[in-house]
Amino acid sequence: MNLTAFTLTGELTLDEILGALNSFWKGRELTLNTLWDTRNAIVTHLKSSEMGKIAEFIGQNRNQFEERKNGKAAIVASTDLQFGLSRILGTVYEREDVPIKLHPFRTMQEAIQWLGQI
Repeated sequence: MNLTAFTLTGELTLDEILGALNSFWKGRELTLNTLWDTRNAIVTHLKSSEMGKIAEFIGQNRNQFEERKNGKAAIVASTDLQFGLSRILGTVYEREDVPIKLHPFRTMQEAIQWLGQI
């Protein structure tokens, strides 16, 4: 299986999100696909302006995206806010011309199917 799965729980801060991304990039072996389960995460304190800092982080790690060219990142979001922030992140990926696809989903089943894991 060429998949790394992250489960985010509790109230998340920008630093925690960047820390999770950083741990993925510094992992011994990058996988082609990632699954971010945010269903049990609370993101009510995140500001849309903080998405710019995530975009900056993505830009700084651009070379690592090249290693995952044609990969996919799925985000499973249970709330409208999580889903909306995920869509903003998808727009950042497109704007930064990141060579992987990011897509938010409402259910785990849809995400796993899109990632080709079933």
